[in-house]
Amino acid sequence: MTNTELVRSARFIVQHEYEHAKVTAADGRQASLGEFYGDPAVALIDINEQWCAVAGEGLVLCRLGQPFGQCAAYFREPGETVWITGLRQTGPFALEWQGEDGAWSALAFGTCEKL
Repeated sequence: MTNTELVRSARFIVQHEYEHAKVTAADGRQASLGEFYGDPAVALIDINEQWCAVAGEGLVLCRLGQPFGQCAAYFREPGETVWITGLRQTGPFALEWQGEDGAWSALAFGTCEKL
């Protein structure tokens, strides 16, 4: 099986193998970012390396500090799934996501403690 890299920073890599996404730290720690229906489409790592996001069928945010690997899911509830095609960071704990229709929407999650 082959892992496909979605994004890389100095200390972290977000990859997926088919429908399963994971983040790997430079020291070898790994955390699952969950299963996606269809391969994950996009990912980003916070510029300060405090969190990462992976998206496609909804969005998963994951803490990269302590505790490493704590995640929160958004837009993945049955009947309310959002298909995300783009991500961009807009603040220390904020991002914008692009839906299938091309429109960008904001998501502010306050602090890493909300993960």
